[in-house]
Amino acid sequence: MNALLEKLRHEHQIILRMFEEQVSILEIIHFVEKVHHPLEEQDLFPAVAGHALLREGGPLCTFFRGMELDLNPQEGPRQHLQKLYEKGFPKASAYPRFDWLNSQNPLSLPMEEHELGHEIAEALKILVNPDMQKIYPGDFEVLKTDYENLLRRHIAKEDGCLFVLCEKLLS
Repeated sequence: MNALLEKLRHEHQIILRMFEEQVSILEIIHFVEKVHHPLEEQDLFPAVAGHALLREGGPLCTFFRGMELDLNPQEGPRQHLQKLYEKGFPKASAYPRFDWLNSQNPLSLPMEEHELGHEIAEALKILVNPDMQKIYPGDFEVLKTDYENLLRRHIAKEDGCLFVLCEKLLS
């Protein structure tokens, strides 16, 4: 399992490097949605979901949870999406549901971010079209920034909190 965690950490570095190198947002979305998040959701999260110590957290978990409660960084992107939907923009396809996940499980926190990221990604895939950018001016850049900020926070949380805990649970 440590090899899986190392692979996921390495993929995080790939994602961050893609942002730094200004790789196409569609390439980043493809990597996150088709490669990285499925690996977490199908291999890592089910392996730890039922562990009794899951609620203990890693060294930065309290910091990240406090940030979520105090700053609510998901609110801005959710409002941006809501404004688009009010203009008639198509809503994203439903995100998959998993047997191992319930709202009391601490894994619901990263999964909320996966779901929000998916919703933003679906909108970006439509908005990348210049004709759509004429209909929804400025929304592509706003959501692209939202997506990058979400992923950067998400990666910091997983590397500093969740993956540290997973190493303890799976060793």
